[in-house]
This record gives sequence, structure tokens and C-alpha cells, in this order.
Amino acid sequence: MKTVEASGTNLTEAIENGINILRVRKEEIDYEILSETDEETQVKVTIKEPRQHLSELASFILTSCGFKPNITISKDDKGLYLNIKTKHTDAILIGKKGETLWSLQYLISRLMKRFHPNLKILVDVGGYRMRRNNFLKKKAEAIACIVLQTGREMALDPLTKKEQQIVEHKLAEIKGVKIYTIGKGVSKNVIIAPNDEFK
Repeated sequence: MKTVEASGTNLTEAIENGINILRVRKEEIDYEILSETDEETQVKVTIKEPRQHLSELASFILTSCGFKPNITISKDDKGLYLNIKTKHTDAILIGKKGETLWSLQYLISRLMKRFHPNLKILVDVGGYRMRRNNFLKKKAEAIACIVLQTGREMALDPLTKKEQQIVEHKLAEIKGVKIYTIGKGVSKNVIIAPNDEFK
């Protein structure tokens, strides 16, 4: 947690100086008065704890873009899971094949890493990512079973790079199949095939 000491002719100026040093907004900090005289006020300015900082940052980004988000944050072994819900605009935040969501993930993660470099954050909208990940894992597993039974290759629907990683990770648990791609860009197809080593 990053902390700086700052001073000013009054409390407002001292806090403002601390914020300028940290390069954050007032909503992202807590402060403690160290000393106060008629001429000078000294404060200790601290970045808020990660969960609260993440909530403030995500809320600021989304409200600045015109959204009215309801943000919930939970913690597990991997880090913080941030789920955003809106009344009628979840689809806009998710984007086509989750592209807007991935951009939001990148933006929030990069900004948080300035002060919490080891913190892992997963950004989701309306539980979309969890549903999509579970769907991809189940579909990959079902197709892998068919490939093992028939000995024939099968193609998946076009996937993003991140989705392909999810499928690869799941198939690594299943012996007897392998994954490869053909084509490039949007026309790239992911193929699940029998692994000759297990024949």
C-alpha cells in the first residue's frame, strides 16, 4: 500500500499536494493528519486498500462513460473478482465476443497495477465471463469425447485468443486429444484432433 507525507498551508492544500504526488483522485485515498499549526498542516496520504481502490476506480471509469453500474467484488486464492451489473447496458460493456469486456479488463488491471503490482483482477459484466468460460469448457470436453470415440477431427466455432487459451487449458486435462489451428485472423479455426501418441 503506497503512502506519502505531504504538507500545505491548510488541510485541503496538504491533501491536494499528497494526491498530486501519488497521481490519483481524492476518492482513491485515505488521509491522516500528522500535525496542524496556524502556518502548516502535515498529512499522511495512503492509497485505499485494494478492494476499495478497485471499486472506486471501476466506478469512476464507468460513470465517466455514462453508465450506472452496480459493482460487487469478491476475493479468492487467485485475486479479486469484479462483477459489473447495469440495468440495460450489459451487452454494450461486453461487446462482440467479449471484446469490450477484455478492453475494460486491460484498462482496469493496468491502472490498478500502478499501486498494487502483484494483485490479480478478473473483470466481468453480469457474470458473462463465468458463463462463457463454463460453456467453452463443457463444449471442448464434449467434442473431445466425440473425437476420442470416432477418431476424427472436429472444429470449434471461431474463438478469441483468450477463449482459445481456456479451451487449451481444459483439453490439457484430457488424454488422447490435441488442439491446433488453421487459417489466420477472424477466419482462424480451432481443431480438436486425436493425439497419435495415445493410439
